[in-house]
Amino acid sequence: MAARVCLSCGMTLSETVRVCPKCDNELDNQTDGSIITVDIAHNGEKPHQALRKLSDLITDALKGNAQYLRFIVGNGVIREEALVSLSAMERRQTIRSFSEDGANRGALLVRLK
Repeated sequence: MAARVCLSCGMTLSETVRVCPKCDNELDNQTDGSIITVDIAHNGEKPHQALRKLSDLITDALKGNAQYLRFIVGNGVIREEALVSLSAMERRQTIRSFSEDGANRGALLVRLK
């Protein structure tokens, strides 16, 4: 069984625990401020493959401590499809927000927590 650590008190807990029994912190909202960068557009991915990667990576990252995911999406169809998908995730409150990564239109920054 996978485990995770409460960033506030250091207690090791099961991945299924959502609130630390020691300090009452919500584990899903804890973050270490890190950014994970993943290229989903430059390894020959078709748009549907890239969107599956995007979705799977967000699901996995939400279980960890990273605050942001940076997706390298390029400037074509994958970027446009990713924007639509991220808009839907933001409306469903799966993610907190997303934006272009500064002046780089080929990268999207997703705030998880």
